[in-house]
Amino acid sequence: MSVAAAQSVRTEPVTTGLWSVLWVAASIAVIGVALVPTSTWTQALLGVVGLLIVIALRPVAHVTSLRFVMLATASAMVLRYWVWRATETLPGWDSPLSMTFALALLATETYTICIFFLTCFMTADPITRPAAPVVSARDLPTVDVLVPSFNEPASMLAITLAAARNMHYPKEKLRVVLCDDGGTDQRMNHEDPKIAEQAIARRAELQKLCADLGIIYSTRERNEHAKAGNMSAALERLDGDLVAVFDADHVPARDFLARTAGYFVTDDKLFLVQTPHFFLNPDPINRNIGFIDSCPPENEMFYGHTHLGLDRWDGTFFCGSAALIRRAALDSVGGFSRETITEDAETALDIHSAGWKSLYINRAMIAGLQPESFVSFIQQRGRWATGMMQMLILKNPLLRGGLGMTQRLCYINSMSFWFFPVIRMVFLIAPLLYLFFGLEIFVATYPEVIAYTITYTLVSFVVQNALFNKTRWPLISELYETAQAPYLSRAVFKTFLSPRSAKFNVTTKDETLDEDLISPIARPLLVLFVLLAAGVVMGGIRYVMFPGDREVLQIVGGWALFNFVLVGAAMQCIHEKQQRRGAPRVAMAEPADLALAGSPERPLRGVVLDASNSGVRVSLPMSDDIRPGHVVEGAPIAFRPLLEDAPSLSHPIKGSVRWSRKSGQEIILGLEFAKGQPWISAETIGHMIYGRSSRWARMRERYFTEIGLVGGIVYVVRLALRGILRTSAALAAEPARRRRAAQASGAIVVELEDLLPSAPAFEDYVDPISASFVRAKEERTRQPDAAATGFQGGDPRFVLPASMLAGE
Repeated sequence: MSVAAAQSVRTEPVTTGLWSVLWVAASIAVIGVALVPTSTWTQALLGVVGLLIVIALRPVAHVTSLRFVMLATASAMVLRYWVWRATETLPGWDSPLSMTFALALLATETYTICIFFLTCFMTADPITRPAAPVVSARDLPTVDVLVPSFNEPASMLAITLAAARNMHYPKEKLRVVLCDDGGTDQRMNHEDPKIAEQAIARRAELQKLCADLGIIYSTRERNEHAKAGNMSAALERLDGDLVAVFDADHVPARDFLARTAGYFVTDDKLFLVQTPHFFLNPDPINRNIGFIDSCPPENEMFYGHTHLGLDRWDGTFFCGSAALIRRAALDSVGGFSRETITEDAETALDIHSAGWKSLYINRAMIAGLQPESFVSFIQQRGRWATGMMQMLILKNPLLRGGLGMTQRLCYINSMSFWFFPVIRMVFLIAPLLYLFFGLEIFVATYPEVIAYTITYTLVSFVVQNALFNKTRWPLISELYETAQAPYLSRAVFKTFLSPRSAKFNVTTKDETLDEDLISPIARPLLVLFVLLAAGVVMGGIRYVMFPGDREVLQIVGGWALFNFVLVGAAMQCIHEKQQRRGAPRVAMAEPADLALAGSPERPLRGVVLDASNSGVRVSLPMSDDIRPGHVVEGAPIAFRPLLEDAPSLSHPIKGSVRWSRKSGQEIILGLEFAKGQPWISAETIGHMIYGRSSRWARMRERYFTEIGLVGGIVYVVRLALRGILRTSAALAAEPARRRRAAQASGAIVVELEDLLPSAPAFEDYVDPISASFVRAKEERTRQPDAAATGFQGGDPRFVLPASMLAGE
């Protein structure tokens, strides 16, 4: 089953006129039902009936008409809840403090309900686009491929650049440009001699890399306006019809342009074709918590579902990479936008305002890397939150000319999503106000809570599960938000106070972690966990001491317990797991030749079982030429994948044997690529791992595994129990780990609590810690690599010495 089928969406939307009639009719019906006054027990009956209708329609929600009925029913239940909350549950001004906090909670719930309605609107009729039209080669537009870079290693850039150069496209119409912001004149003349030295060396290395690969090298005088300024500087010397953008770690498949460029030939008003971002490694929340493999990655909810809905309303926006943009549209708004630190979405907003159109293709044709550490993940998400808040303040789409109403709603939906850190913190803290201080911020009887709140909550969960069941499991969104909320809420507040002061920080993507450890930014999440644990305990104490409050305590205590479960599961994020491999492995079955001494004219045929940018695992059948013990660790070896679909990209790669073992009638070898070999080998590695987008399509299909609402809730509860136990054990072991690390390095021993900063500003704790990860990595890279330095070259066939084949 294809990804499109798994998502159950159609290739053509319902006509605009019919949709307008449906939305008006449904809105009138929903508002009418919501405003009808009823008794509590009548409301309970309505709530149960509405919930049963939603549950009954959930299995057939892929049918557009039935999904519409389900959403309309749910909307009526949700709106009835909001009317009741706004008119009957506030404490009154005789208790000003309680009323103030009650209004704050109501405002927060109002926000979530508005997001609910926007989500229903966006996902009511998602579509997938048909394949790009077939266009004659002579009619294809010229394409300039931009690969912006700042601090990424040359080995990573080589793979991306080689893959971009070898995309299926007329060579005379394709130019690839490395936009290097790490080797600018400003950095080469920096007052810090170390920075200047690194910039000089970087420019020389990357200029040679580009010369070897036939790539254009571009840099500029000064580092201004971050990524947007970097790419705009390169465009000043280019004149292609289209501009493709790939981040330094986003390696394109060969069919990227073949599947996207044709759209621009048939639609002169099209400015953007955006494709999904697909990642080879799990994000730190996924990895540290330990989600099972069938749990869909966090980004799939956006790229696998939400963006299909945005595309229905011409709301697809530029996501910074894996996109193709019309140069004329860029020029019409003065190039890549630079007013915020999210130049991608801002650029799309500016171009949409100028009357251009966009579309989204739900096929992953790049593969990239996510941050490895929780620190880097929070830094990345903090940048996204800050940029979207900047756009909302400085370029509010509701006040902007040139946009259609549905486009305004799309952008508002995307921007307002990033309020979630503040919203989540309000929901986490709110029950504590009653448990600790006795503040009444939600006045309701037990029957009213059942009639309104319980049915509203269950309807919301069922609808969410129906809409996103294959791309987001129940409570996983809440878990991700909880993990980020204590950190990103600072970024949101700071942006509102000073929207123009934000700075663009590059996220490190090739980190490694030598051992399990507690994250240096653990304190905010730990403090939140302790507060919620204390709240649950206080609820138990109040239940025993104040029998008259037990009805209220059952409600508020249940809310606090739910929050405690979420934070308990999220707390595993701070327990960083060992990750020594800087490049993730990709499973495959690629035929390859290995050259062995004694028979260089008859290489051994093997199969590549998996590969990364730094090495491969190869299976060889046992024979007279190779038996257990023939190949020794550290031995140099030549390896050449056959690449039957692209033989011109098949080049020999130097390497060394890291390990070998017998498996049945086969010998399994772990090979590490040697450093310092010709950059042309990047073509081979790039195509072997990244060249076929069908590989990513198959991997995405495996993600779309459905789980029911009850099963999802049980799964999160299990994660919470495991998370509390494991993280507590890790916290207890952390001081000893720090002492061992300090003794090994000769550093001063510092206790755990001294290394968990409580910085008042977002950048104050993120940037220095990110720098410490970079310094640690630099120290590791200075150590000699025994496997790499053991290779001394020699025969161009890289034949193994005969001494390696003596004996078993």
